[in-house]
Amino acid sequence: MSDPLLAPPPPIALEPAVDRTMLDRIILRPSSDVQGTSMGGEMVLLDLSTGRYYTLNRLGSVIWEHCTGHSTMSDIHAVLCDRFEVVPEQALNDLVALVNQLVQEGLLQQERR
Repeated sequence: MSDPLLAPPPPIALEPAVDRTMLDRIILRPSSDVQGTSMGGEMVLLDLSTGRYYTLNRLGSVIWEHCTGHSTMSDIHAVLCDRFEVVPEQALNDLVALVNQLVQEGLLQQERR
């Protein structure tokens, strides 16, 4: 018989991850309750619904600046590759990871066109 206190926790239900095959069709926009401002090369976000603050580094700030509801994830990926000395695959991995995290936190919304 197994001890229920030692059982692994049940999987956490996460928001759907970014579909990498649809990057040219996914548009990103901030959630309506989120305000952002640039401070010293970093972006500071405030979720007005929770009162929580978030700080994005330089890469995250560039990503956030392009989440206006007009740029696709492919467009943002191209900006990252142009602006930073990074291998395109690493830029894509970083973009997808941050977008997934911001969507899960409720700071960013995905739309398909």
